[in-house]
Amino acid sequence: MQKTDLISGRVVAVKPHELLVARGAKLLKRFQEGAGLELWHTLPVSWWQQLAMQVPFAARALRLGVHHVVEAQGKTVIVANKASYLIDEGGITSLGELQGSRPMALCAAEGQVYYGEYRSNPERSAVHVFGLDVERKVWTPVWSFQGVRHVHGVFYDPYAQAFWVTTGDSNEESAIWRTDDEFSSLKKVVGGSQQVRAVQLLFTEDHVYFGSDAPDEPNHIYRMDRGGAKVERLCPVGGSVFYGCKVGNHLVFSTAVEPSDVNTGKEAEVWHSSEGEHWNRLLCFPKDRLSMKYFQYGQVLFPQVSEGAGNTLYCTPFAVKGHGKTLEIPL
Repeated sequence: MQKTDLISGRVVAVKPHELLVARGAKLLKRFQEGAGLELWHTLPVSWWQQLAMQVPFAARALRLGVHHVVEAQGKTVIVANKASYLIDEGGITSLGELQGSRPMALCAAEGQVYYGEYRSNPERSAVHVFGLDVERKVWTPVWSFQGVRHVHGVFYDPYAQAFWVTTGDSNEESAIWRTDDEFSSLKKVVGGSQQVRAVQLLFTEDHVYFGSDAPDEPNHIYRMDRGGAKVERLCPVGGSVFYGCKVGNHLVFSTAVEPSDVNTGKEAEVWHSSEGEHWNRLLCFPKDRLSMKYFQYGQVLFPQVSEGAGNTLYCTPFAVKGHGKTLEIPL
């Protein structure tokens, strides 16, 4: 691994020659490597949220922060706290609060923006995938699940021009789904086990990659063909896999530190592969001493990475040693 640089705040989006960094409610841009950060926008959150977002303990306890940033139709869509915003030439427009708590992923491709409803849902009421009408600036349900606890994420597969959905949490609820017609229909590709209880999906020309999110079983990184006929177990990891990103041809996943009788490690790990088959533990971050119940699990977060953005990995340790700064690592 080459020299690692630190950026104060969380890098939330990476484009060719442009970096977007969140510090509290402020969004800053860097236009070339080594240059300084320039204030782009300040999110129009309430005064108390703006103050709390600047205090790490308060932001963690209240689940505040900029969580996801994507682009669609030349506009920027942001999920921060429990709300969403759209930024265009006219400035910032609030899109209102999202259904459920904050989503685990935000997906934009083919001019569409989607998120999956994520909430505790012990009663197992219907949960939805929501799509954004970018022109009208309105979220509407595009798919409803019955008998599923929550939606983990929606992801775009550029090789198949398809959208994929991950759901959990019981064996029957855990599945990976695919739509080739923008949610006019949805097909279950694999499901029925904790080992296909996935959050993040990554794509290459030949495979779909994911890590298991199984708190009560050992976890692994997997790959499968797009039909789900062959699912290969590639590498054991130290905890549930929540997040991942693709940087050039490099595949990266991170594990979470969460209470478990099986996954007892106290480090959030970053796993890397340059070709998809052989994986190495690139980084690990010890969990800090604050309560996981009140101040969140130990995690490593990744930005939205645009195609052609280079081979630099940006990862932000969260609720672990190094919390609050982003590592900039040439791969």
